[in-house]
Amino acid sequence: MLLLVTSLLLCELPHPAFLLIPEKSDPPTVVPASSLNVRFDSRTMNLSWDCQENTTFSRCFLTDKKNRVVEPRLNNNECSCTFREICLHGGVTFEVHVNTSQRGFQQKLLYLNSGREGTAAQNFSCFIYNVDFMNCTWARGPTAPRDVQYFLYIQNSKRRREIRCPYYMQDSGTHVGCHLDNLSGLTSRNYFLVNGTSREIGIQFFDSLLDTKKIGSLGYSDCSRQFRRSKTN
Repeated sequence: MLLLVTSLLLCELPHPAFLLIPEKSDPPTVVPASSLNVRFDSRTMNLSWDCQENTTFSRCFLTDKKNRVVEPRLNNNECSCTFREICLHGGVTFEVHVNTSQRGFQQKLLYLNSGREGTAAQNFSCFIYNVDFMNCTWARGPTAPRDVQYFLYIQNSKRRREIRCPYYMQDSGTHVGCHLDNLSGLTSRNYFLVNGTSREIGIQFFDSLLDTKKIGSLGYSDCSRQFRRSKTN
């Protein structure tokens, strides 16, 4: 199962203009943040909030630590939005703005990668060979305890199917890689999550977006990790 967690973001998207208020109208009153009850589901990447009566404008977006913004399209009558190609391990801030005919609502939701710093899997990369096989490898986090165990999960770009690693590679009993001999469930872009468990402390997770269409040379993931694809003879 995917843990609530957390990628460099794909790109910076422009903010749409806020609702224009006539000059003679009083500005909407901003009510306390708790009024929207914003919540986030990392399994579906869906951000939702309580619907407000007579809504005239809605906006949702996230900001990373480098102040880059990702904003999905949203219809005014919706009370949720879905983020498709994002990584969360660096921590992000979600924000929702809603205007009604009477007042305005705003709320922020800080989403952190809980666990001890330095415990997440590191140096994550994947290699596709003979077209149909893929190996993904990673290293133990420098501050991870001895009993740490890592698990790999993969979702396709539409997040409609989740693949759990069927065959792990181990180092002294710790999972440090995964072998997949069936890539039929993958699409051109996929979301990779490596989370961890320990009896001693909380383990941070690592996530990444990888493009399986990068052929013949070093590619990249939008979370600043390497992705390679090749075809052997």
